[in-house]
Amino acid sequence: MSSPDPSHPGTFLRKSILGGLFASILAACSTGAPESLTPEQQARVDALVDKTLKHMSHIPAGGFWLGDPGQLMTDELKESGAVLGPDAKLGDNPPFTLGTDNKPPRWVTLDAFSMAQYKVTYGEFDVFVTANGLPAHPPEGDEIWNRIWRRARQSDDIPAGVTWQQAKDYCQWMGKVTGLPFDLPTEAQWEYAASAGRKTYHEPYPTDTGLIKEGHNHPTYKQIEEMRGRGILYPVGRFPPSKLGLYDLAGDGFDWVNDWYVPDAYQTMTDTHNPKGPANGTEKVMRGKAPNDSMTFSGFPHVDRHHSTPDERIVADEPFPFVFESFRCAVNQPDPVQPR
Repeated sequence: MSSPDPSHPGTFLRKSILGGLFASILAACSTGAPESLTPEQQARVDALVDKTLKHMSHIPAGGFWLGDPGQLMTDELKESGAVLGPDAKLGDNPPFTLGTDNKPPRWVTLDAFSMAQYKVTYGEFDVFVTANGLPAHPPEGDEIWNRIWRRARQSDDIPAGVTWQQAKDYCQWMGKVTGLPFDLPTEAQWEYAASAGRKTYHEPYPTDTGLIKEGHNHPTYKQIEEMRGRGILYPVGRFPPSKLGLYDLAGDGFDWVNDWYVPDAYQTMTDTHNPKGPANGTEKVMRGKAPNDSMTFSGFPHVDRHHSTPDERIVADEPFPFVFESFRCAVNQPDPVQPR
């Protein structure tokens, strides 16, 4: 895991232990979903489904090197900018990232799938909450952590800060209402999609060009401050998408994925076709970067592995809200998702 900046709010993500917030949310959810939706509620669900199906990127089947590709990059590969293939060999080349948990890189293969182009927003999450009779989100109450969470929601198009279970529940609900195999993406799916199925020395970022051009395909610090106002994240889709049509892959918060986190997951990996990660753990993997987290000099920020407790966290003996952790869903079928 990359070393956190102690002064950055995202550092809280690494200082977490289980607490009591999630249990209270579960208790509040015990009333269950409404027996039937009003015409207005049903219309909002239908509009959300239509929007979701319209904005899915199809990710072709293929293979790639999961993890930090630095050790694979010979001088010849760096000079040519060639795509790393399965025959690349680990060498004494320096890594591109500081973390130790994304090494050694592993060649993995994936079946075709689709992934949402945008992170799920607060406005979209509202539809899920209402349709299932869940408590308001962000949570109500005068506690400081609730007020921080509500302040994070500056507008409906901000990425929804949620627990891992809330993200999982949303994707599975979307599967229920569409009849499609929706779920959170696996760690390998997320990185494969962010890498556009390729890793080259000349394309070290998950952008439209493979490079960072502040103000064009990635916000400047000033733009971040203007877009988020007094909040924490900024509205989705303000800058060009990646080569596969995915927005906000590096910056504007983290994305929850399905996998449990263990530091040596790549070292101990045995199943390299559609890998699903460890069978159990205490934390879940997150991908991406929070705003104002600097890009590493050598690039490849989308191979960094971040992690947090999936349910809740306590910081300085107080609950701390999930404001940096957003998500996007995947559809596990080989054919492209078709709009209704």
